[in-house]
Amino acid sequence: MDKAAELYKTLIDELVKISEHSVGADNVRKGRVPAADSEKINRVLAKLSSADREVLAAFVAEEYVSGIFDVLDLLEWYTCCRDMKISVDGEILPTGKFEGMQNDFIGRRGGWKFPDDRPKKQLII
Repeated sequence: MDKAAELYKTLIDELVKISEHSVGADNVRKGRVPAADSEKINRVLAKLSSADREVLAAFVAEEYVSGIFDVLDLLEWYTCCRDMKISVDGEILPTGKFEGMQNDFIGRRGGWKFPDDRPKKQLII
C-alpha cells in the first residue's frame, strides 16, 4: 500500500483511539469536573447516584464520538465538494479510497478492517 494510504489509515485509527477515552465522561463518573467554571455542573453531579453518573457519562462519551464523526463528515464534504486536499508529510491523503472518512471512523470503531490494497485475482471462465 502506498505511503499516503498508510498515513490516512493511521489518522483514522488515531481518531478511533482518542474516541475511546473521554475526559469529560471520566469526570462525570468521578462526580467532579475540575474546570474553572464547573460549579453548576458539579452541583448537579453531586445530586446523582453513581449509576446515574454512569448513564450521563456514557451519554457524554457518545457525544464525544458524535463530534468526531461530525467533523469528519464536514471534512469529507469539503474534500468531495470543494476539492479540499488533506496532506501529511507532503502526501495527499486518499480520503475517498475506502468508505469515506466518517464511515471509515465508525467502521474502525466497530472492528471493521481496511480492505487489502492488493489487486484481486480475477476468475476467468
